[in-house]
Amino acid sequence: MQPPTKELVLALATVATGFFAFWLWKEATPLFQSGVLNNAWSFISPVIALMCAASFFLLSATFITRPALRFATAGIVVMLPFFLVGDWQSLALPPSHVLIFVPVTVLLALFASHRMHTEYELSLGFSTTKIAKAGLPIFFTVASILASWFYFQTIRVQDTQKAAAVLVPRPVTDLIIRALAEPLKQSTGLPEIRPELTVDELFTLGIRSELQKKGVALTPRTEQGVTELLAHQRDAFAKQYGITLTGSERVGDVMHRAVIERLEDVLGPFVQFLPLISALAFFFAFKAFTFPLYLVSVAATALLIRGLRMATIVRSAPRQITVERLTL
Repeated sequence: MQPPTKELVLALATVATGFFAFWLWKEATPLFQSGVLNNAWSFISPVIALMCAASFFLLSATFITRPALRFATAGIVVMLPFFLVGDWQSLALPPSHVLIFVPVTVLLALFASHRMHTEYELSLGFSTTKIAKAGLPIFFTVASILASWFYFQTIRVQDTQKAAAVLVPRPVTDLIIRALAEPLKQSTGLPEIRPELTVDELFTLGIRSELQKKGVALTPRTEQGVTELLAHQRDAFAKQYGITLTGSERVGDVMHRAVIERLEDVLGPFVQFLPLISALAFFFAFKAFTFPLYLVSVAATALLIRGLRMATIVRSAPRQITVERLTL
């Protein structure tokens, strides 16, 4: 017996929306690692797409009556992203080291779909919140697994010498510099440190500030002394941190490189495990991030269902249910 056309359309829409959402996350995860935060749409669009995918997953688990179609839809939605190992124009087999995650995520998706449909079938009234609570958090757990896998795929292909950078992204270093800039300025009297300054600009500001405090006028002769002192401070700083400086480097880049090299020295051979540790940390961070997405998805789905009822695509119909209970 063929399923109704509406159910087929809903199943196809669920698969397409889910595939598109996870493809967007595959494209966005390298930006998290690289710290490229200047394009807000690169992060907003995957978030919106994931909420749409969650809404369609909830709708398909609720309204698709044929178990085979319902379970196939749930499984395909979370299985297809594992084949996104190349570019978006070609699907390839997932790497062998993640094959265990494929059945795990599929089983979780099937379980989530089953719980939500069971809640829908056995409830005396229709409640989007109750249905979503039964299984949508599991869907977001699966989404966290997939996003973490994309993140791990991004960082594992890099040189092992750069592995420490995954734990301390460049934006984190910039935030630390900005947070400490004002306290350092008040305690030392030196100019405010900004990540976008070059090394020579920062040292020059510091030297000029010290000369002004001592009442030394800035003349062409003192400018020559400033240049010599600048070269001396730059060489001393480079020697202290074991790096090479020309003076044109940004302060944020230099500090980030120094932190990464120190972290690699401390960890030694254990640095090779940093991609895995970072992926686990990304999983828990992403899972926490999905909590507000869950709330928005439930609210959006409730509004969508109300709109579908007004358009008579979804209608109310009397149903009789039989419930088994334990008795003495």
